[in-house]
Amino acid sequence: MLKWIGIAAACALTLTACTVPPGGVVGVTVDAQGKPVIVVQMCEGHIDGATMYREDETFGKWEVSSPVTGFSRFDLDSGGNGWAVVGDLVGRDPKLRYTIYGWSKDNRWSANHLDFSEQELTNLKPGTVLVPERKAEGNRRRSLQDFKDKTCGEW
Repeated sequence: MLKWIGIAAACALTLTACTVPPGGVVGVTVDAQGKPVIVVQMCEGHIDGATMYREDETFGKWEVSSPVTGFSRFDLDSGGNGWAVVGDLVGRDPKLRYTIYGWSKDNRWSANHLDFSEQELTNLKPGTVLVPERKAEGNRRRSLQDFKDKTCGEW
């Protein structure tokens, strides 16, 4: 917690642009029918919603009824588990990459973003999560159980 206070203080003192500190990670898996499911593991703080975008265009926005402080999941196309789609979802182009991240209404916390393509989703199996690489570009796969159990220790 002290490191985040230090970051916030440094931003305030220097008046430079700072990002909202990540307290968790966003990943994607698929259900038994192959439909995408977003998973979130928060380790610190909370998030109130998620946004999927590409450059300056928003493709989807979801808000959750109670702040997420641990593990949560929702269907990319319909929400669920306390998550609701806000506005209209824009269709995804299979040739493009999209970014999804979690955010808090008070801008105190976020969940690290995930960049993914429809092609990566077609190669996923239920119980396998696509997550961002921590120290390199790209994504890696891990089991859903590892995502729940090990994310906080690794990030």
